[in-house]
Amino acid sequence: MTSPAAHYDRMFRRLEKARWSLSDIKFDAVDKTLVSPTTLRFLRINCLMELSSLYAVRMFLRDFREMPDFCQFMSIWYYEEMKHYLVLREYLKLWDLEPDVASLGELDTELSPAPWPPTLALHYCGELRLGMWYHRWSDEAEEPVLAQIYRLIGNDEFRHAGCYKEFMEEAASARPELLLEFMQTCKWMLFNPTGDKHPTTMKADRDFDAAVTDRIEGYAEFRVMIQSTIRDDDEAELRRQVLATLSRLAGSPIATMRELAVHTRRLKEGRARQMAGSRRPVAAEASLI
Repeated sequence: MTSPAAHYDRMFRRLEKARWSLSDIKFDAVDKTLVSPTTLRFLRINCLMELSSLYAVRMFLRDFREMPDFCQFMSIWYYEEMKHYLVLREYLKLWDLEPDVASLGELDTELSPAPWPPTLALHYCGELRLGMWYHRWSDEAEEPVLAQIYRLIGNDEFRHAGCYKEFMEEAASARPELLLEFMQTCKWMLFNPTGDKHPTTMKADRDFDAAVTDRIEGYAEFRVMIQSTIRDDDEAELRRQVLATLSRLAGSPIATMRELAVHTRRLKEGRARQMAGSRRPVAAEASLI
């Protein structure tokens, strides 16, 4: 198994080599005639959604506090995710449509505490899906600079997914019982992909608080536009990659969602038998008292 801190050390160097800079974007070359009002509305909401990394990183540092290696990786993830917010913001500035900084506090959300294993698997699938989305938007963007921005962001998201996968592999190697939680979460993420399945789109910590998406005007339209651009073969490729990862973790091939459901059920049944067996001696002792 990988020694402590090795992931962060290696990931820092690997991602640093691939990192792009804001100066790589030629904002003065943007062709405004190729950008529609619909695209600008989409971009503005997209920009605000990238800002939600602020709330997510607080969640990570809280819920993963016993995993210092992962928390160190958050320094990389947070920097690159906030750069996504910044580059979209700079693009919107060309039309004076960037979000009002003074109002950003209205979006602030404290996300509910959760066990770290499902959160890790959720973000692995989520980053893969985001990378897929951004690459699709890059392919369909008519304006070249926007296409470049989408491609760069998508590449980042795919690299982040690879990092989450490494943490999952390490965790499953050290604690094989975590495989069930990883599989259950991935199955949920892959089923019915049209729904909101990201921590920042879910219910906030307190019952009377709204999620981030409830506070962003036009988010419902944003979701519709996403679904209008994503193709079935995109989701099929996502399933293929996730199932390939779960196959490696399980040590046996899992090629379809049905096979994933069967494997998950077997693990649940095995855990139930194990727990029942561990309780029997206690019951036997009680009968002798």
